[in-house]
Amino acid sequence: MGKTILVVDDHLSFCHHIRAILVNHGYEVDISVSPLEALEMLRQHPFDVLLTDMRLPDLDGVSLFREAKKLDQHLSGIIMTAYGTIPSAVTAIKEGISDYLQKPFEPEALLLVMEKIFKEREVLRELYSLRREVDIKYGFDNIIGKNPRMQAIFELIKKVAPTESRVLITGETGTGKELIAKAIHYHSNRKAKPFVGINCCALTDTLLESELFGYEKGAFTGAYKTKPGKFEYVDGGTLFLDEIGDIAPAVQVKLLRVLQEKKFERVGGNKSITIDVRIIAATNQDLKQKIADNEFRLDLFYRLNVVHIHLPPLRQRKEDIPLLVNHFLAKLEKSLNKEIARVSPQAMSQLLQYSWPGNVRELENVLERSCVVCDGNVLDKIVFFDEHPPNHERSGLGPLHTDLPFPLARQYFLERFEGEYIASVLKKAGGSVAEAAKQAHIPVRTLWRKIKDYKINPKTYRN
Repeated sequence: MGKTILVVDDHLSFCHHIRAILVNHGYEVDISVSPLEALEMLRQHPFDVLLTDMRLPDLDGVSLFREAKKLDQHLSGIIMTAYGTIPSAVTAIKEGISDYLQKPFEPEALLLVMEKIFKEREVLRELYSLRREVDIKYGFDNIIGKNPRMQAIFELIKKVAPTESRVLITGETGTGKELIAKAIHYHSNRKAKPFVGINCCALTDTLLESELFGYEKGAFTGAYKTKPGKFEYVDGGTLFLDEIGDIAPAVQVKLLRVLQEKKFERVGGNKSITIDVRIIAATNQDLKQKIADNEFRLDLFYRLNVVHIHLPPLRQRKEDIPLLVNHFLAKLEKSLNKEIARVSPQAMSQLLQYSWPGNVRELENVLERSCVVCDGNVLDKIVFFDEHPPNHERSGLGPLHTDLPFPLARQYFLERFEGEYIASVLKKAGGSVAEAAKQAHIPVRTLWRKIKDYKINPKTYRN
């Protein structure tokens, strides 16, 4: 891609001199001795950089750059002048001028400035590209659904995203709660700030408290240095608390204070830290029942449930399955580097008749598995993981899937074994992860990682 520069100076010989230097180093250069002519050139042809003298007839250099930016907001500017002063430099920088060259200058100084400018432009180009990818990935078009309930959810997201209101998202596992949370964040005024998600049931009560609020040096054994928590890291952004129904009463109290006062103390600390964080929470549990069972605070529920979004399960919006299939196949063609032209009527019938206990996440995984074992470019057979949803409590490890290639069948079998083994040893240990790790002869950190991978909640096995 060419690096285009427009040089503007009222001395034609100087323009030719500058152009010769820049062209000799690979730049594409046009020249002008008039700011009005330069503006006309900018209207007809885009440039990367405007290199202009400060003193010009009709318009000064800063005013020329200001008018040029109206034509192209991505234009970079460099001012040249023999009358350089600190105030004029400050004025130029405030107007968005990238750099300042005082005449006379050496060719090396000009080339160094140009090299710096184009490096900065490359970084900005990458940032714009990443922003476009984020907008596409978390845009409303990526949340598929023509079902009336989903359409109503889209409209609610558009209304709530620009506000500061807290949102509670409910729905079964795999319905896309985190995707909704990210869509809200990336369409809010906080989109330039961090979005961080925490799975509350994947951490012990003490670990969750430390992760959220941080801790001071010496707060407990192993706290060798002060560690800020997620609330501090996300300041100005959005914190997504997934599986909010699993947090312990002590953590609920601290979270309630953050929501009320926007301040907290680190574990082992006394200094109050003020933050500005938007909370989006999600759960697949019935919080009202947990409130009735005295397992969840009513006042915290009201604080979190300002705007409620409930995602229907996939089995209640099967008209969306063909749309979701097309969406996921387009993604899988890229990730698997394999062309899938279409889904056969028989395969689509399989997809429509299945109950989808794992919802949209299960649909995506099933399609990927089916594409992997598909021989042609027509997906004519759907390979389900199991006839029934995975259940760590059932006896036996299910079918061996001899219709799959050996490595794939072996992987699925081992995954089922690990999940059932971990659930069994946790049940035997009364829900104590430390005791279960001791009985299984594996490190506690390894067991926690596998508990998270298989989405097992140790609390359900406590005596």
